[in-house]
Amino acid sequence: MTGTGPQCSADGSIEAVWALSWPEQRATGIDPIVIRAFYGAGFHHPHLRGGTVGDWPLNAFDEEQAAALPTLRAIASADLHTCSSGTTASFRPP
Repeated sequence: MTGTGPQCSADGSIEAVWALSWPEQRATGIDPIVIRAFYGAGFHHPHLRGGTVGDWPLNAFDEEQAAALPTLRAIASADLHTCSSGTTASFRPP
């Protein structure tokens, strides 16, 4: 996994990006699964974005809620399914 850490833009928005991959995935030529967390300058709450599933609201008010994995798993699973469709490669995340 690689990540950018929080980055601010000129308009005051904040974004962080994570790329998830593992050896079997790279060996098949499938791109990393990318998840973005962003808080637009004019937004009321932050969002998560996957490569193929669009934007998901991130309504977290404390660390416990922010650490909830179901939304991240749903985004990563959907992207992995989309990226691996049509391939005969056999791999699974660690």
